[in-house]
Amino acid sequence: MRIVLLCVTAACTTTDVLPDTPEAPDCEPAGRLTLYALPPPVALDWSSPNNLLHSVQASREQGSALVASGDAVMGHSIGHVNFELDCGDDSIPLTGQTGGGYEWQAVTDGAGLLLRDTPGAMDDMELIGDRAETIADVAARQASGNLTRITFIINQRMCRRIKSFVDAYVHSGAYRHYSGAFRARRMEGAGCAIFGAGLVDVGGLLRRSLVTPAWARTTLIGSARIADFLGDGAYRYGGNLVARDESGTHWLWPKYQDVPTSASTPIWIFSPVLDAWSGPEDAPFDVPGASGEMRTKVPFTIYDPQLMAEWAEQVWRDAPATSLGATWTASTIERAHEITYDAHCVQPQTIPFTADNDDLFEDSDAP
Repeated sequence: MRIVLLCVTAACTTTDVLPDTPEAPDCEPAGRLTLYALPPPVALDWSSPNNLLHSVQASREQGSALVASGDAVMGHSIGHVNFELDCGDDSIPLTGQTGGGYEWQAVTDGAGLLLRDTPGAMDDMELIGDRAETIADVAARQASGNLTRITFIINQRMCRRIKSFVDAYVHSGAYRHYSGAFRARRMEGAGCAIFGAGLVDVGGLLRRSLVTPAWARTTLIGSARIADFLGDGAYRYGGNLVARDESGTHWLWPKYQDVPTSASTPIWIFSPVLDAWSGPEDAPFDVPGASGEMRTKVPFTIYDPQLMAEWAEQVWRDAPATSLGATWTASTIERAHEITYDAHCVQPQTIPFTADNDDLFEDSDAP
């Protein structure tokens, strides 16, 4: 006869079970996963590609002012997400997916910049030289209140699940690919918030069907807005080529089909065609299986540091509060707000990292 712990919300009770049952649930607190949501210095306007580009410019200027004042060390004009896993032998020091360095191509690629695969790295890697800078930036922002902490109290099995995912991601070399189109848990690469949300997802700490609408931007990008000037005429397929439109219809780009575009005609920054995400200028893609809206538009969903921070700040103001299926408490560390979910009785997801549901708006372990 075994004795196991059964978890009811955040509490645990003890009961007998029959012999030969599966291993008992882990219901002992063992550590913490903390996401650091760094919002952009100026809220970004996603109503059109041009408005997004204008707001990024304004945010870059304000980011420089934050650095000059000592309230930050890195400007992070589009925001950023770092994470830290404090779990004894399964710990991971402060890091996160980062990348970029090819911003000049925004001048000619139009909305294609969101799909471009640019060189990436993890923040703690010495090879890009900003490990100390990342630590200093988070410290400065925590002291000035320019970040929000999202913390999960977790058990040892959850620690191991998250650590094993990060180890597999790094070992695969996926970190070298920084793109809004890529899904971290599929070892494609990622952006910073995509990776942070991926940690929560692979652990099963929150349901993805609840997280994605709260933390992600979703749109359909018309073909006339996408260029690949001086490139090879296509953007590589990624698991984030998914969208949910205003009517609630879910659109999934044909799996493993790259996004074709013009390799010779630039779309200059602030061109009138970028005043909307789609329109009558959009021509059909030559892509098998692209039907309905996807005949002329690419579905795109990206997890966003701004939305993550705004959501967390609202939860902090409302706390104790229930959001995304969890109960959160609020605290303050230096001048930074923190929300905490005591998830130590949540058992980790067991499906393979890459075997999740194709639809980001469905739970990852849904059939």
